[in-house]
Amino acid sequence: MTLLRMKVFGGDNVGLYIKASNKFFLYHSSMDSKRVKVAEKALGVVGVPVKLVSSLILSPFIVCNSNGVIIPRLWEDYAVDELTKSLDELGINYSIVNFKFNTFGNLVLANDYGAVASPLIAPSIRRIIADTLDVEVASTTIGRFSYIGSLGVANNKGGVFSSVIKEDEAKLISDVLNISVYNGSVNGGVEFISSGLVANDYGALVGTSTTGRELMVITQALEVG
Repeated sequence: MTLLRMKVFGGDNVGLYIKASNKFFLYHSSMDSKRVKVAEKALGVVGVPVKLVSSLILSPFIVCNSNGVIIPRLWEDYAVDELTKSLDELGINYSIVNFKFNTFGNLVLANDYGAVASPLIAPSIRRIIADTLDVEVASTTIGRFSYIGSLGVANNKGGVFSSVIKEDEAKLISDVLNISVYNGSVNGGVEFISSGLVANDYGALVGTSTTGRELMVITQALEVG
């Protein structure tokens, strides 16, 4: 298993452009082929390009695990068509949702055991998450904030979360995702963990500004490195 520091588009926010599961990872199609190959080797799964023109940022819009992918209807039709064709070829479920908050992925955190969703996510949308990802979905916050998908990253072994997380939130997340919860940061103190970290059970990518101490926490929490 590999833990690799890298830059994407000249910056350390690798988590804004790549979203990973144990069966595939999604990446912005503008990433150069060398970095895609590095990511495929580190994460141990095939990369699937998303051909967005309106935005380089990708991950905050997406919720996924090994069973499925949920994307917003706001994307360009051709980008959705290309992506869903690729997902069909891989045998991956997908749903396209209308949601008033564009950065849907910032409000949900999932692995293959469960998902936790912000209280801003309506029950009807939580049902779509449950059906598409084939998991139980619970509602919670992190540090009483709604953007839980920004403040943590989890695989099926553990999770790294902002230090703002409360004890009751950590217990719920641990129970639903079936993981151990660790407090950490990325890129030299950034607590929006998902902006600088991408992980599955086989490896992880993190921004190059991530310190040795931060890497130790990530390695222990996600069992990668």
